[in-house]
This record gives sequence, structure tokens and C-alpha cells, in this order.
Amino acid sequence: MTDDTAKTGGIAFLCDYRGIIRRYVIDHIGMSERLKPERPFMLAFDTDNAGKAMNFFKETKKAGKAYNWELCLVLAGEERRVIHFFGVVTGDDILVFGSENLSEISAVCFELVGKDDMRSAALNVISDMDLPKLLNRNATERKYFEELTRLYHELETAQRSVSKKNVQLEQANQLLEEQKEELIALNESLNQAIEELERTRTTLIQNEKMASLGRMVAGFAHEINTPIGIAVTASSSLNDAQEAITHMLEGDEADEDELVDHLETIRDASRLLLANLQRAADMVASFKRTSIDQTSETERLFGLPEVINDIVLSLNNRFKNTRIDIRTDCPERLNIYGYPGIIGQILTNLLMNSYVYGFNDGAGAGEIRIRAARTGGRILLEYSDNGAGMDEETLEHLFEPFFTSRRGKGGTGLGMYICYNLVTSRLNGSIECEGRPGEGVLFRIEFPVDRAFQEDGDEVDTQE
Repeated sequence: MTDDTAKTGGIAFLCDYRGIIRRYVIDHIGMSERLKPERPFMLAFDTDNAGKAMNFFKETKKAGKAYNWELCLVLAGEERRVIHFFGVVTGDDILVFGSENLSEISAVCFELVGKDDMRSAALNVISDMDLPKLLNRNATERKYFEELTRLYHELETAQRSVSKKNVQLEQANQLLEEQKEELIALNESLNQAIEELERTRTTLIQNEKMASLGRMVAGFAHEINTPIGIAVTASSSLNDAQEAITHMLEGDEADEDELVDHLETIRDASRLLLANLQRAADMVASFKRTSIDQTSETERLFGLPEVINDIVLSLNNRFKNTRIDIRTDCPERLNIYGYPGIIGQILTNLLMNSYVYGFNDGAGAGEIRIRAARTGGRILLEYSDNGAGMDEETLEHLFEPFFTSRRGKGGTGLGMYICYNLVTSRLNGSIECEGRPGEGVLFRIEFPVDRAFQEDGDEVDTQE
């Protein structure tokens, strides 16, 4: 050893895995004077540092190395000195190196980096090196080593942070997967609910159509009762007059004036019978057209004024004993190709809406106007009444399903919803409503037509 080395205040020794000192490699501080070989090296420390020294030794065995542990040595004469320790496993031994100078610890560690035979290299470095010279020679290297050590610790910290983030990310991914599965299940449940609502909507619309058809049947039955009743009465008068004439002709003599009276009765009864049977036939034809159109929903060529008049006639039983006047304004020759049943359903719902809401179940007085016109390739249908009108809230929710201002009084809230769906979905048109309380309502319905025809059957250009 050189004199310079002796000035370093270093110590190095080999011990076994139990901590028993085998031999000293260097001892510049006099530790061997207090603690001879074959003794546990933990005995060199005071009570406060013995446990810490044991932990240093355990870490060296477990991790293969331990770096920069500050321990207080008790030397001969009870002198106490704070030493920086470095431990490394070298095969069957554990090499412990200590120095009062932390730079020497760093220099030794740096010198051992990358050595294949750690034990041989450690012994050679510690036994033969000139530590002061090594410190001077490796100043730049130590600086790099210290920087690498700092970067290593930062890298370990970053790795721990990344590992923590990875755990958090895995937990987040697991949570996302669980939420995804919940959303998929919720979406399936929602789709099932939508399908169920669609089936319910279709059923309700069909029920409402059947209810509308039922009202029309009831009205038709009531209306046709009058001409049929008159026809029956006229037929009875005809039968009585015929029997009277037969009786007169079977007698010896016939009174001329009486015969003339019976003939006049026959003539008047025949006219009355013919007129009422014709009226009944017209009603049957109207009912047939309307009922077929509302149940079949097939496209055909039809007269728009005829459909309007048929609907008004089918509801005459509702309106005839009221003070509500229904006026129509539609070109007589306006024939179009489309769905007469859908238009009839829309008009039926609008008329019943006016009857129930606008005129308080027919108790009020007023006027309903139905106007239709062709504008280019589109049909404009305006429906208005001067009944009770609507407030802003009712107008805002008018076409929503199940919305009604007569909840619990027979209102289903489907009439205007059905109108909206028929206009927008089946006719590919639009429907708007205006109204104020006490000023009635105005519905504007507009829809395209592919073909329109004059009364003589000539097609009208719809591309204006």
C-alpha cells in the first residue's frame, strides 16, 4: 500500500454469509485492532447502529449489492467514526468496503462497473489501487458515474411511476370494458323497448283507425236509416194503393175520382221511393269508397273533392244537430293519384278534433272550412275552424303521442300524432298548425303528387 492510500481512511474486508469476518483486505482506520477475524462484523458498531448494520448486510445478500450506508464504527479506545459503506456479493463471500469519503465509494463502484469477475476485480481494485490517484484520474468518470447514478434513480422513479400509471390504465380499461358491456346490454334493452314501442304504436294507430271506421259506420247506419225508412213508408203506400185499385177493378163499377187519387198516390210514392233509394245508394257508394280506402291504403286515381265530401257525409250524424257549419272549397276536376284512405283519415281526425276540442263536443257554434288546391306538383290542404283555439303550450306539444288537454275525459292523445305521421311518413309532406285561444286553428298540409288529372282523364303537368 502507498502512503497516499493510507491517508484515505478506508477499510475493506471479506465476510461469509453469516457476517463473520474472514480477513481484512485494507484497514487504515484500525478496525482490526478492535475486531479480529472470525468475529461478526456487526460487533464493530454501537447499539444504535447494530440493527442498521444488520439491515445493510441483509440488503447486500438479498440484492447482491448495497450502496452508501452511513454507519458509526466503534474503534479502539472507544473512538467513534462515521463511515460510508459499500457491499457486494462476490461468489461465496461478501466484500464490504467503507470510507470516510463518499467519493472513494463512488470511485470503487465506478471501477467495478462492467467487470466479469466481480470478486477478483474488487479485491484487486481495493488492494492495489492508489485511491487518491484514482480519484484524480477518474474525476471526469466519477462525474459521469454520479450523473448516471442520478439518471438511474430518476429512471427507477419514472419506471415506478409508469408502472403505477399502467396499473391505473389497466384498471381504467377494465372499468371501460365493464361500462362497455353495460352499455351493450343497455342498448339491447333499449332496442327491445323501441321495438315494443313501435309495435304498440302500430297497434294504437290501427285501433284508432278502426275506431274512426267504427264512428263512420255508426254515422252511416244512422244516416241511411232516414231514406230507407221513407222508402219503406213509400213502398207501403204503393202497396196500399195497388191493393185498392185491384179491389176496385174486381168490382162491378170503379169510381173514376177514387181511381185517379190512387194513381196519384202511386206516382208520388214512386217518386219518393226512387229519390230516397237513390239517396241511400249514394250513401252506400260513399261508405264503400271510404271504408275500402281507410282499410286497404292502396294507391289509386281518385277525385279529391269526392273524398272530402265522403268524409263530411260520413260524419254528418255528428254535426247535423249542431250549430257547426262545414264548408268545402275544392276544384271539382281535381283528380290525383295517391292514397285516398290516408287523406280521409287525416280529415276525419281533424273534424273530430274540432268537434271535441274546438266546439266542446258539438255544444259550441262556429264554422269549419276545408280548402284544397294544386300548386305545381304539390297539393295544399288548408283546414280551419273558429272554435276555442289553442294556447302556446298545446301548440308546442300538439303532435306528440299521448298528449291531450282532455286527459281522463276520453282523449287518447293520438289523433294529431297519427295525422302528423300520416302526412310526413306516408304522404312525404308537411303539416303546420297556427292558433290562439278563442281564435280557432289553422292547419296547413302540403304534400307532393306524382300525377294529377283533369276530369276528362288528361294528365296535368305536375312539374311547374
